[in-house]
Amino acid sequence: MMRQPGIFGQMVWDCYTVGLLGFRTTPNASRKSITAKLDHAALTLLGAFPFLTGQVITEGRSTTNSGIYCIVPYAPHDGRSPVRVKDCSDLCPSYDEIMQADAPFSMLDGDILCPMKGMGYRYTERTVQPVFIVQANFIHGGLLLCFASMHQALDMNGQGVLIRLFAAAARGEELDPEIVAMGNRDADRIVPPLKNDEVALGHEEFRQPSSLAPSAPPLHLEPGTAPWRYWRFRRDKLIELKTLAAESSPLVSTNDAVTAFYLQRLTSARINSGRLDKTDEVRCLRAVDARRSLVPSVPEGYLGHLVALGVTQLPAAQVQQEALSSVASAVRQSVLKVDDHYVRSLATLIANTADKTTIFYTARLRPGKDVCVSSWAQIKIENFDLGEPLGKPDFFRRPRLSEVPDLAYIMPRTKDGDMDLATSLFRDDVSGLQNDAAWMKYVEFIG
Repeated sequence: MMRQPGIFGQMVWDCYTVGLLGFRTTPNASRKSITAKLDHAALTLLGAFPFLTGQVITEGRSTTNSGIYCIVPYAPHDGRSPVRVKDCSDLCPSYDEIMQADAPFSMLDGDILCPMKGMGYRYTERTVQPVFIVQANFIHGGLLLCFASMHQALDMNGQGVLIRLFAAAARGEELDPEIVAMGNRDADRIVPPLKNDEVALGHEEFRQPSSLAPSAPPLHLEPGTAPWRYWRFRRDKLIELKTLAAESSPLVSTNDAVTAFYLQRLTSARINSGRLDKTDEVRCLRAVDARRSLVPSVPEGYLGHLVALGVTQLPAAQVQQEALSSVASAVRQSVLKVDDHYVRSLATLIANTADKTTIFYTARLRPGKDVCVSSWAQIKIENFDLGEPLGKPDFFRRPRLSEVPDLAYIMPRTKDGDMDLATSLFRDDVSGLQNDAAWMKYVEFIG
């Protein structure tokens, strides 16, 4: 019996979570031997988690009902490796060139390196959508290993656990039985709905018009309108920034500090250029791992989609003028509001709504005014050691895929303890940040 997506997996994503690991290769390690190791690791995972062998389909969709997402068997992955091998020697820069440039978006073309598309792209229900695919991209001097998991079945945190288990299997280790058991638990029983005497929240921040029978074509962005760029916070700068951000509250995390600083400097740049009025309200949407919000908390071994949203809304002038610690405290408070009742209320709303296209995380995001931040900082790349001959990855990246204006990802820390921020911003915003002295004091531009 395959685990199903669960209630949060019924939200209409129709896209993939995509992560890319970079490994240096040596001449004495053949591609054949590396591929065999990857196949072994992948098949070990598929044996432990049967739902990974499946595909996601939609049943019962109509003009008024978004239907039900189900995981069903997928013959090509039944007893066969989901690893796809691609020779990108003539399609990508060499590994040395990528490393020397700090692995920028410009050198990591998702159309080449990824088997499926990520956030910002919507697949149709006619598209075959396997739950889990790995693409091994061989380039001169290296391997770019792309993991793609269907968002209905796994979220970013679940994918991180899965890659960690993949690495353990590649090293020939046994998988943690507790994580395997948790990963196969009935997802429909993870989040209890509200009881009859509990008051539901409004969740207005999630509500948007239906896309089942759209009255107008979706907004089309010309490529390059909101290019993806990486920015680096060096370890010492992160410590300094965190100290400033935590002056008002010891609860402020490094994620809070980076989020607040990004919101503050971007808002300031927009005001200074006349693209945002000081009287406007700005929103910071922060993805929150709801596993820790529930009581009791859900163990990390739960691989399914379980993400809520913290919303900070402040006047633009306040964001620009107040101390960083004040903005960071507001961000932290928005995250703390995502508690057990909030998550169960949201789950109840999703369950009781026939047309789930009317519920989404970025429903109220206003391009050019707001920001949406999701974090992979909890992922530790040192846990992704594949053993000989590949060892530990040099970097974890999100390749260049569809542009999503005002979406940002806090990336896992580098080997040196630095932290990179991936942003999809309008070009005026990119230049605004590059010309902002306060921003550039703490950040280096990678591209």
